[in-house]
Amino acid sequence: MTTRTPGEANAGRREERKAQNRAKLLEAARKVFAEKGYGAATARDIVRETDLATGTFYNYFDDKQAVFMALLEEMGDTGRAIAREQRLDQDSSLEERVSNAFRAYFEWAVRENDMFEVFRRNAGVIAFLPDREPFELGISEFVEDMTTWADAGDIPPIDVEMLAVAIVGMGFQVATHLVEGDPPDVDGATRFCTRMFMGGLRALSEE
Repeated sequence: MTTRTPGEANAGRREERKAQNRAKLLEAARKVFAEKGYGAATARDIVRETDLATGTFYNYFDDKQAVFMALLEEMGDTGRAIAREQRLDQDSSLEERVSNAFRAYFEWAVRENDMFEVFRRNAGVIAFLPDREPFELGISEFVEDMTTWADAGDIPPIDVEMLAVAIVGMGFQVATHLVEGDPPDVDGATRFCTRMFMGGLRALSEE
């Protein structure tokens, strides 16, 4: 058993406290952005939802855009992992992989409906944010997967980058509207997006 020195123990507690403070600010930001919208929200509003001092916010984030991007990145990391796990299932057909990926993503969106409310309400802001990395990572991963599918002959030669941009954007936008349903129609959203991917308007018209 390794015994930590007092200095190491103190450092560990400081790191734990920092992680807790950051988590508090992110949770508060989710609430404030959902209730007020990005434009009306301020860093002070976010801090007021916590037991932290006002100045503490700036130990973790430069401004409200930084905390908004942190929320977007957090959501993107989880959503990408959930969908990609299904896309990489080699035991399923291409259509099953696509359908299962959309379904897993939409089911997660419903579970995290408060988070999607943040982004539904602030979709216009997201579209013009200078740092689009959370979406770019999802697009690049999808490009990689579709390139593998094309090499295997599962999909015809196409502009996979353009298609990845369209599908990632479609999935996100459908999810933000899906969570408003009572109840959310996950089956319908999954079927629509799968058919759009597999055959576009022709497949949709044949339904």
